[in-house]
Amino acid sequence: MRNFKKYIFVVLILISATAWSQKVVTWAKLDTTAMTIGDQVNLDLGIKVPENYIVKWPQITDTLNSHFEVVNRSKIDTTLENGKISMNRRFTITSFDSGYFELPEFTFKFKSPNDTTVYDTKTESMFIQVNVPEVDTTKPFKTIKEPVAEPYTFAEIWPWIAGGLALLLAVTFLIYYLVQRKKNKPLFAHKPKPLPPPDVEALEKLENLRLAKLWQNGKIKEYYSQMTDIMRRYLERRFGFDAPEMTSDEIIDELKNLKVNSEALEKLKGAFSLADLVKFAKAQPTPLENDLSLNHCIDFVNETKPKPVEENEEKEKELSDKKEDK
Repeated sequence: MRNFKKYIFVVLILISATAWSQKVVTWAKLDTTAMTIGDQVNLDLGIKVPENYIVKWPQITDTLNSHFEVVNRSKIDTTLENGKISMNRRFTITSFDSGYFELPEFTFKFKSPNDTTVYDTKTESMFIQVNVPEVDTTKPFKTIKEPVAEPYTFAEIWPWIAGGLALLLAVTFLIYYLVQRKKNKPLFAHKPKPLPPPDVEALEKLENLRLAKLWQNGKIKEYYSQMTDIMRRYLERRFGFDAPEMTSDEIIDELKNLKVNSEALEKLKGAFSLADLVKFAKAQPTPLENDLSLNHCIDFVNETKPKPVEENEEKEKELSDKKEDK
């Protein structure tokens, strides 16, 4: 009984191997079977398998055996037809021995993606006759030709190009260094710090102006000049118009066109009007007016600064809810 089972197992293996061999075809072809020493011959290797098969090509190094060397090899050319993949690769070989030599067999391995068993199949062996070139000793020897001049390749020129670029870069850097040194500037400028938001900058400067106590020390004109300069810069950064180059009336008109909060606008207008009187009419405001002008500027900044994203989103949601209720 055990012998019968072994017999069945062997038969199944033979049937499976036969089925694989019917699906897979390999070939090895030479474009000639005779050559002269030093000539080059093309060897085509290929395999045809179902399109879902996994194929491992034979490992071919720089030599096929002790008589043949591989000069060049092409990429694998693949074609699909009727559910089968044909893969072909060309090797250019040469030989420097004379005689009748056998090329080795080439082994392909393959398997189906649904099978863990790896099968292999070999190409047929081939023979090449390598002949010695005939030399007519009755004719005189010819002079040896000089080497043929070849054009320069990019790999040969590249080091010179790289050297020239490096030299140019070094000279440019040296000139830049000398110019910066002559101007008494640092070689590498520090990256400027990012500006704070316009309202943060303005409120900080206004608070510093309060702490400087300029008007308390008799510097009333300087106090109002700095205050209006701070506000002009805030308006330029916040609303995007050229406030530093505009008069007080032009600034107020521009803000009206932008539909700024009217109450805040009146506060700014009062501070600017008083500042103009101090700077151009030598007015002498009271201590209360001096503090009130600064407080009006601070109120204007707080009432016109950009709203947080969360507040805007809540307002948009409330508006959308009201529209839906209507």
